[in-house]
Amino acid sequence: MGKSTLLRMIGGLQRPDSGAVVVAGHSLEKKTEKELWPVRMGIGMLFQNGALLDSMTVLENIGSPLREHTRMSSDEIRERVAAVLSSVGLDNVESLLPRHLSGGMLRRVAFARAIVREPDILLCDEPFSGLDPLNVTRIEELLMQLNRDLGLTVVVTSHHMASSLRMADQMILLRNHGCTAGTPEAFAASDDEQVTEFLGEDGRAYLARLRELQNGPTTGSRV
Repeated sequence: MGKSTLLRMIGGLQRPDSGAVVVAGHSLEKKTEKELWPVRMGIGMLFQNGALLDSMTVLENIGSPLREHTRMSSDEIRERVAAVLSSVGLDNVESLLPRHLSGGMLRRVAFARAIVREPDILLCDEPFSGLDPLNVTRIEELLMQLNRDLGLTVVVTSHHMASSLRMADQMILLRNHGCTAGTPEAFAASDDEQVTEFLGEDGRAYLARLRELQNGPTTGSRV
């Protein structure tokens, strides 16, 4: 099972061959499509490619879930879209088409669409893929802000270990015959060869930083 498959199962878009999927107290694997609908309404999903429609403006892309699933008026949708764009650090871009946006802006518009219905859970599939270091930092900060300010539970799949270690409360490493779970601190300090190999230099740097914060700078280090 891969990362994207795991997110699709959490989102109720794919059923497991065995085992259970429990989201917000709901066991999803035996629910009908009708029974899954209320659960899905509480989940926002950011797809790896953003999944924006090129022929639609930013306003139309973000507003489409509101048009489909609510009775909000056009003016109410416009106000809601402007507010959610502001929350991800974008203003006055509603009339633009996706091709007029930079990679980092595209990712933030995709975030805005994922949270426009105010979900309780946000699923993000490789949100740092293809971004330069500056935009990686921006998306990190945005995810932590959404978690902190909106109380969103954020589930992120990523190969970007530095970001994962900085952001996560809990991490899960998918392996050939199962998985390993723990805090970033436990992962960074692990003596499991597969874990340390997967974290690589990012894990060693994170662990060194933790020790420095706990014990103070080592002799000869400079700020």
